Amino acid sequence: MNDNISRLPGTRRKSSLVAISALVAVVAMSIGPTALAMAATSGQTPTPNAVSAATKTVGTNLKVDVPTGSILGKDVTVSATLRNRSGTILGGQHISLFLDNAELRSDKTDNHGQVAFIIQGKRLNEARAYAIRVVFGGSHGFGASSVDAVLTILSAAIQIQTIPPLPNLRFTVGTETALTGVDGVAALPVPKAGTYQVTADLNPDNSGNATVKASFVRWIDNNYVANRTIDVTGPATYTMGLRVAYRASIKYVDLENQPVDPTLIEQAQFSTGTGADDVVLNSQTGAADVWWTAASTTRVTTSLLPTTVTYRALSVKIHGAEVVNRGQQAWTPTMNGVWTIQLLLYGMTVQTHDAMFGMPVSGQLQLTYPDGVTVKQAVDSAGRVSFVNLPRGQYQLQLTPSAFSPPTPVALSRPQDATLRVITYLDVAVAAGVLILAVALLFVIGRWALIWRRLRHRSAPNVPETAS
Repeated sequence: MNDNISRLPGTRRKSSLVAISALVAVVAMSIGPTALAMAATSGQTPTPNAVSAATKTVGTNLKVDVPTGSILGKDVTVSATLRNRSGTILGGQHISLFLDNAELRSDKTDNHGQVAFIIQGKRLNEARAYAIRVVFGGSHGFGASSVDAVLTILSAAIQIQTIPPLPNLRFTVGTETALTGVDGVAALPVPKAGTYQVTADLNPDNSGNATVKASFVRWIDNNYVANRTIDVTGPATYTMGLRVAYRASIKYVDLENQPVDPTLIEQAQFSTGTGADDVVLNSQTGAADVWWTAASTTRVTTSLLPTTVTYRALSVKIHGAEVVNRGQQAWTPTMNGVWTIQLLLYGMTVQTHDAMFGMPVSGQLQLTYPDGVTVKQAVDSAGRVSFVNLPRGQYQLQLTPSAFSPPTPVALSRPQDATLRVITYLDVAVAAGVLILAVALLFVIGRWALIWRRLRHRSAPNVPETAS
């Protein structure tokens, strides 16, 4: 064709070239952008044969499914389905997956036109948005297609579980801080895989009003340091065992459940049976100043289990006498709890009587406790006086003032009424008067006997003496 055009005169040759150029432009427009793109990619000018082949290419569609709510460190599956534009499934076609513009892997579609790409969690080590691109490069007359999507990775939740469950404990992982809830769990989001320091603040309330105190026992993974390091590669739960103590109080009552003055208690001893958490109270240490261990933690196979702690009252002393039966009363401490302890205390009513006349006698009745301590209480006009909250034991009673009232022993083991007979000054005076009267009477009787003998002697006749 070029030889024929060169033989034409100049004007006709120029017209022929223009016509040929126009024809080429029309053909180029008709072959579409796909053939031009293929020619541009190969670096060659498309030939008429290439243009003819491109016109037979069938368009394709890709559908890509990217999961939502994926978590740091977890494997993610991105699935794709390839069809032609008429909806026919295309199997056996190569599809590639790009993650952040870097090709991750390539695979063939199955008989359903599908392919599943698994992105390992270690590639998704940061909570952010990742660029996903799935590409079908085209083949066997099928046109290329691609889909761009975004894979959002969420922070990994690091949970710290306390055993027993205890609220309001503060835990820190890296720069994240959280408090445990009522279930004893603190959840902390970690935005990037790596090694982090875990810090535990088990007693955030250090005020004098605090009623709960926790101490570290162990981690379930045999770590025995409260503050530790962890390797975060994804969501994980760490379990910490605790010993929990409460600031509780004690209430003392008598056998009729009436309150007893706690200042009467000289010493009280309470034991858990192990000796480790025993509590001893005295007149200087009140129940409100003591922390009672309520629970601890024990490992059983692969779990940490809470164990409750039970206290028993071993001894409570008032005036040197025991007022509880050893080990009979038990209690497990609770938050803001009150342990009510019933004491073996009794009442005693004393009735005083005049020893001679039986009438009531007033005064001050002195009571001597088993430990030798004495108290005095006024006797009323009816000769009665009552004592309360007396421990069982041996007592002595003595009334003052009185002419004669030696200490009278009383054994107390139950509520009791006692009678105290007293020799009063009246009794002494009457007895003295009677004695004096008796002496006087004896004297008088003796004198009258003497006088009577004398009178009889004088009145007797004189009898003359008989001569021998």
